Amino acid sequence: MRRLAVLAFVLGCGQPTYVATGDVIAVDPAALEVTIRHEDIPGLMGAMTMPFHVRSADVLAGIGPGTRVRFELVRVGQDLTVTSLVALGAAASARPGIHDHTPHHGGVVAMIGMRHLEAVAAPDGAVRVWVTDVWRRPVALDGTTGVVTLEQPEGRRDVPLAARAGVLEGAGPALAGTTVAARVRVVEAGETLESHFVLPLGTRTTGAAGIASTACIPVERRPGDGARIPRCTLGFPRTVTFIAAARDGSRVLVGVLGTGVSVWRMPEAAFVEGFAPPPPKAGPETEVPHLEAVNAMAPSPDGAEVVVAVENRVLVNATAGGGLLRELPDHPGVVRGLAWSPAPPRLLITVFYDAAAHLVGAADGRELRRLPVEREGAAVAFSADGRQAAVASDAGPVAIFDLDSAAPPRMLAGTSRAAEALVFAGDRLLAAGVDGTILVWDVATGTVVARHELATSLYRAAMSPGGQLAAVGGLDRRIRLIDLETGALVEEVDWHGAPVWGLAWAGTLLVSGDGNGRVGVWDFADRLRVSASEKEH
Repeated sequence: MRRLAVLAFVLGCGQPTYVATGDVIAVDPAALEVTIRHEDIPGLMGAMTMPFHVRSADVLAGIGPGTRVRFELVRVGQDLTVTSLVALGAAASARPGIHDHTPHHGGVVAMIGMRHLEAVAAPDGAVRVWVTDVWRRPVALDGTTGVVTLEQPEGRRDVPLAARAGVLEGAGPALAGTTVAARVRVVEAGETLESHFVLPLGTRTTGAAGIASTACIPVERRPGDGARIPRCTLGFPRTVTFIAAARDGSRVLVGVLGTGVSVWRMPEAAFVEGFAPPPPKAGPETEVPHLEAVNAMAPSPDGAEVVVAVENRVLVNATAGGGLLRELPDHPGVVRGLAWSPAPPRLLITVFYDAAAHLVGAADGRELRRLPVEREGAAVAFSADGRQAAVASDAGPVAIFDLDSAAPPRMLAGTSRAAEALVFAGDRLLAAGVDGTILVWDVATGTVVARHELATSLYRAAMSPGGQLAAVGGLDRRIRLIDLETGALVEEVDWHGAPVWGLAWAGTLLVSGDGNGRVGVWDFADRLRVSASEKEH
């Protein structure tokens, strides 16, 4: 079993706060309660299984039994409240089987609780839905009913489903185009299973599940509210765990807990396709059913490929078409940091509980060099020319490795805890960490250009094209913009209703995603113009 990572700190408000790792045993949204089997929490309690009150229903979004989580716990007097739950992967339990989200009938698969639905649509209007258990074994359909709601140009059309020879079938109107949006509702053994799908219609397009709307919905400004708001939003049913963008800004990739990756064309933020799921994998005796999380993504420099970390698996998908190109060797733990070198084609990977970063070939995952750090590797980044690698660690300082030399790394001081996000911009490096510190260094001299200390934990950062602005997000739900030349905090936006786990720039647009599954598309053209003007003067 992986060792427990526990860190205790005190927020600016003075409430003792602890960050720990454990396994979710039960969730009760009505009572706002989660039961977690955790190990020792130094300074608070020993290892045990116990229920905790959660701050709000939002904290439980996307979290279910059998999920390994990192959770934040606040103590006020004798009361303990969980303020954040982040899925890390599978819990430890004796329940072996095959973990499989691949289509068995050419359709699209969604996991709902302990069931899987696979949906297929054809141009002639035929719709089929297969129901399988958590290990993808067929479920008896006696008494099972269902309906598929199809989104058509003329409006919505309900297609009733009836059980025939182990599949739920229905016949609707002829369907035009390459895909159709479908809402599937199945009642099986008294339980309602429901998911939104985008189903391909006999094309090579890869569909997707768990997308509530395939259109970016404009946001209306409230009268008298002068705050910046997204120009439009996308909705997903579970936590957005990571967002990446093609280097030319033409596409944005959104990773959602239990749903995989979907591709959105920019600047209109229109749905393109989903990524093919990972191949089936036999679980060990400790495996339990769980929703998989996309931990990190990194597009290739030419934009043709994207490397996707799903727990301890490293997959390479085609940007166009979403097909799986290859799977690199598994890692012994959950992937924590991931970057793709501008040149040559190399990846930099860190794994939880591993005191090193691993430089590997992008084509085959073969390790080229081990970059040791103190304690545990965290965020990683490559310089623009690919000759330098920045590696953060739980020890605090960021190590700068010259990849053309075997010399020891230079250390950039100023941090005492792990940086969870690193971004290069020319001779500048920005780090954002769990202690709420944002640091900007001049890499050549090691000088700290700017330091901002915030009463929150920061987990994501993204650099705008040209390296003018960095966007930083974390647990307090806010997004902050940092000017990389001056180090100044130039803007702060407060719109998300849950922690921000996804940030990526697509030209002058910033795309952000949160723990509630909400994605905002922000237009910062005005801010980037101002920054460029300031640089000229």
